[in-house]
Amino acid sequence: MSTARVPKSVLLLTAASMIICLPMIALSVVNFGLLSIGLNAALAFLILIHHFSFYVATWFTRKPNPAKIHASTDDLDDFAQLLDEPSIALHLGNIAVLSFLTMLNIVAFAIMIDITTRGPIRSTLPIERIGSHKWNIKVQIGQTCVLGAELLMLGLILAICGLGRRRFNALKEDQEEIHDYGLA
Repeated sequence: MSTARVPKSVLLLTAASMIICLPMIALSVVNFGLLSIGLNAALAFLILIHHFSFYVATWFTRKPNPAKIHASTDDLDDFAQLLDEPSIALHLGNIAVLSFLTMLNIVAFAIMIDITTRGPIRSTLPIERIGSHKWNIKVQIGQTCVLGAELLMLGLILAICGLGRRRFNALKEDQEEIHDYGLA
């Protein structure tokens, strides 16, 4: 079980990312492009599933604030026990899933830029040439912008979690050195 708290910035960015997924789903359904429905809606659902699971895991693994516990005790070993496991946001599994979702979002964003700039008839993707009479440039631009905003949110969450994980590892190594060399 995790003992550290999830940073508020990660919680807020995750909530913003969930909100951005809703127009992403709506625009993918309205566009009627095969790629839009298949890739963008699926990506939005995967992101929503991850974020919902993240909030549920955060809820079930929440513990008291480690700073308050450290302030109430002078024993360094008690504080070292708090560093046994990172918060759910800094867990390697979460960072791996965020990396995967970010890569999928990069691919979807690149495809949408290609379709938006060239149009469905001249697109490099043959699947978009089918049923192109229902293609709408305004919906396509909106969908590309929403994908770009989602990519920005996922990138920020991944950066915060990755940097937090690096900081956690450095703090844990320092703690192990203090314990090993008897400097406590």
